[in-house]
Amino acid sequence: MFALVWLCFIQYAHAQNENFKLGGFLFDLAATLEVIYDDNINYAEYNPRWDIIIQPGISLNGRYQVSELNTLSVNVGIGYSKYLRTPELDSINNFLNINPDTEIAFTIFIDDVTIEFYDRLAYSVDASDAFGLNGAVVSSNPLDYGRFTNIAGVDVDWDLNDIVLFAGFSRMDIIPTSSTFDYTRRHDYSLVGGPRFLVADNLTLGVTATGSRNIYDENVNNNSWSWSAGPMAIWQASENLSFSGNIAYQEFYFDDTGSINDSSQPSGLVGAAAVSHRWSSVFEHSLSAAHSFNFGYLSNVDSVFSLTYAFNWRMNSKISPRGQAYWELGSDSGGSGFNALGFPVSTAENYSRYGIGVGIDYRLSTKITTSLDYAFTHKKSNLFNRSYYQNQVTLGLRYDF
Repeated sequence: MFALVWLCFIQYAHAQNENFKLGGFLFDLAATLEVIYDDNINYAEYNPRWDIIIQPGISLNGRYQVSELNTLSVNVGIGYSKYLRTPELDSINNFLNINPDTEIAFTIFIDDVTIEFYDRLAYSVDASDAFGLNGAVVSSNPLDYGRFTNIAGVDVDWDLNDIVLFAGFSRMDIIPTSSTFDYTRRHDYSLVGGPRFLVADNLTLGVTATGSRNIYDENVNNNSWSWSAGPMAIWQASENLSFSGNIAYQEFYFDDTGSINDSSQPSGLVGAAAVSHRWSSVFEHSLSAAHSFNFGYLSNVDSVFSLTYAFNWRMNSKISPRGQAYWELGSDSGGSGFNALGFPVSTAENYSRYGIGVGIDYRLSTKITTSLDYAFTHKKSNLFNRSYYQNQVTLGLRYDF
């Protein structure tokens, strides 16, 4: 009897791309393994270090149909990193990977209103732009900038046929795992809202307004308020061609409680634009451009312009090449600290960075997919030991249960 029930479930689960059940949850489970060669794990201009990194992991996507209209979903991606040449990096600061799409979400439908409560958790290590801080001494290219990013909030959409009113509130917490980066621990409270208008079947116009409050735990960086407002548009020009874009005026109000010597009050236009084109049934590509103000490490903000091209090619049922190329230009609003000799040094970085990445997926069977990727990055900075070259080769394996 048990075997018969299990067989019936397996048939249902496969029909929904899910492969096991836990209570009322249906799950899709996959295991991954990556072997990475990195010729500059410390993002260094001088004395770069290379290593081979082993990264096993799992991804788990689940849903629970609470009622006909209410759904609880869980998406988890977690992995482990083992450094073969530098085992000292196998610590809490570096060994863990939690994908940015890891979340728990609960969706409620009430007539024309959709309400989603969510909590999104990520853990990452990226020393490419981080400054370390030991007391008042600034260091560059640290290897242990691990941090948790948790975003909890609620989004509401009210569908009035040709008009959709949306609003959201969220809190984001950045939690570093090394005392060298305790100064980056912060909490951001954000409000967003506005209307979207269905002007035509293929054209949506709208306005988006935001407001936020950013607070640091330590008095190194400056706390701030900010707001932005501006239009957005989505145009499905044809079945194979679409455009999207948004632009807004953003203004910051920073206090002077920090010790970074940055008194700037940045403001200006931010936004993004993208065009996506399906060349054929097997080839699609996109081009996007963006400008944003991001909170700096030892500055109020980092102004970043970026341009990205990406493509995906489903060559046949087994082989799928893909790739991307990007360029970005960044500029800090100010900031300073002290070097190891006690002399003041500027932490206001101006940099350019470009990179390319190409890869190919090969489907061995319905359950097993292999991949091979190559990525190259070059950053050029005005600050000492902040420029670097980096090459990465990744061999991947994925098994869908």
